[in-house]
Amino acid sequence: MAAVLRIFALGEMPPGLYHDEAFNGLDGLGVLQGEWSLYFAANRGREPLFIYLVAALVNLLGRTPGALRLAAAVCGTLTIPATYLMVRVWFNRRLALLSAAILATTLWHVHLSRIGFRAVTLPLATALVLWLGARAARSRHRRDWLLAGLLYGLSFYTYLPVRVTPFILVAFAIYLLFTGQGEQRWSEAVCFVVGTLATLAPLAVYAVGHWDVVMGRPGQASVFNPLIHSGDLWGTLSRQLIGTLGMFFVRGDIIPRHNLPGRPVFDPWMGAAMVWGLVQAVRRARRREAASVLALLWVGLMLVPTWLAEDAPHFLRAVGVLPLLVIFPALGLDAALTWLEQRAWRGWAIVLMCAILAISLLTTTWDYFIRYGTDPRTAYAFEKAATKLAVEINRFTDVGWDGNGLVESASESRSERQVYVDSRLWDEWAAVPFLVPENEGVIKFPPDTPMVLTDTTLLLIWPYDGVEQYLAPLPRDVRIEARIGPLAQGDVEIAPYPAYVAYTIAPGAGPSTDYVARFGDKIALIDYTVEIGAQKWTVQLEWEALASPLENYTVFLHLYDGERLVDQDDREPAEGYHPTSLWRSGDTIVDTHILESPGEWMREPRLVVGFYIWPTMERLEVVTPSGESLGDELVVPNKWTMDQ
Repeated sequence: MAAVLRIFALGEMPPGLYHDEAFNGLDGLGVLQGEWSLYFAANRGREPLFIYLVAALVNLLGRTPGALRLAAAVCGTLTIPATYLMVRVWFNRRLALLSAAILATTLWHVHLSRIGFRAVTLPLATALVLWLGARAARSRHRRDWLLAGLLYGLSFYTYLPVRVTPFILVAFAIYLLFTGQGEQRWSEAVCFVVGTLATLAPLAVYAVGHWDVVMGRPGQASVFNPLIHSGDLWGTLSRQLIGTLGMFFVRGDIIPRHNLPGRPVFDPWMGAAMVWGLVQAVRRARRREAASVLALLWVGLMLVPTWLAEDAPHFLRAVGVLPLLVIFPALGLDAALTWLEQRAWRGWAIVLMCAILAISLLTTTWDYFIRYGTDPRTAYAFEKAATKLAVEINRFTDVGWDGNGLVESASESRSERQVYVDSRLWDEWAAVPFLVPENEGVIKFPPDTPMVLTDTTLLLIWPYDGVEQYLAPLPRDVRIEARIGPLAQGDVEIAPYPAYVAYTIAPGAGPSTDYVARFGDKIALIDYTVEIGAQKWTVQLEWEALASPLENYTVFLHLYDGERLVDQDDREPAEGYHPTSLWRSGDTIVDTHILESPGEWMREPRLVVGFYIWPTMERLEVVTPSGESLGDELVVPNKWTMDQ
């Protein structure tokens, strides 16, 4: 069940590929090229363990989002049996089964296992370390303590909040000493420390030599940073604490990359079980049950990274509470089971447990795959537009991932095709250089040499600095079709906007000797197509620039049924991204318009097209090839058929 929730549709959901994920992929590619590192400094610094796993899967599957996320899915799925082993050795088998089932169906961990962030490695490492530590405490074999220490040192190569764990272990050791449960274990503790230092030492040496790289990020996000608390430190600390404590069943992380915005960790039933489980844990701790004390210490102190950093509650910074967090709702359910069993209601107890776990499963499935997966904010948060851009390049060149599945497509490059990509799009979206394989046909704009068209060429631009600089270097007498890319929206941006504009450019057929009509003395309609669907009409107009217009004209396209106006589309060609003032003599311009269908059969459908200047509304005269004036609009000759 855990594997299905974490692997189903992994290549498509969440949509897109966020730049933090793509940076992991780029560093994974570097590893495959021999660039080994103990700590990856790019993108504000990252621990290496997850990146090496990413490198292995990218080497196996290729440069795909699925390769990055499969690394997380593997870690997340393995965390379920690791949690079972940990809870069983610390508590008992029934609590272990309940804890594993709860973690398997908790949306927080499901989502964490489906995104290419290194945070997912920390719960797995935590469960394994505590499992081995408990086994070592029981066996009292020094080799077991050494193995537990080696794995604990390795856990520092997972994710930043692990740096809090030494304080937890020291506090737990003090508790054991004061309660008389830790006496005569000094030699075992030494073995654990030696094992820890053996694997931690290389990273510690690197940290000393690169202190700003390893320790810079915590200072930037800390609430003690004046830029964060804005002069109200105590008020900020109070608000952060309330938000952190309420994340479990009141209001969760609101960042769409981390969570269905605002959804708490647990549904109401599981939240109630957690509250009752906390009561049970405190009772057990008062009876000096070491396992409950450790769980309370661990969850309490591992909340510090999100409490003392901006944007609390923050599900990535709080990830250190997993997997011990699920022990509390498991304790609550176990207490309810015991109460029912004592009254000879074992059958009802089983039904109740199955019902609560089934509700958790169904709630997670609905919230994640339906609500979260279809929310436009999710696509924006994961920069789906960047992924679309990369897929457009790969499909055009027949190289790399084509947008489907987990595995990179095995295809041959169309070597004669070229793609010019605006350097801003390439450099600012890490998903693009990761998903697009090295290819001589992919060139950054502006190019080092003049643009020469030998076949159809794709030009992808950032359109908000003016399109003139991109269209001016094009050769003359070409066929140009502009298309608006998908919408994008950054975290602090108010409204979505087209992420890029794509121009498909092909060598032209030369000046047309025939045309449908001429508009003014500089523009001619040389061809058109009309596709009629149940919901819309798609009209593609092909214009030829007889000379270079000086004005920016608006194209109007009106759909009539007899004399009744059904729909209209008035706009500059390519929604203003290829205005007529940039048309050059001899070029063919493809201009596509969408009109809504009335939803009923039309008796006398007519398409009317023309040009005017905004805001004067002055129209261009329409003239036939024979020189006959048609006024200021053209009734497009009917060469389509209507489905009656």
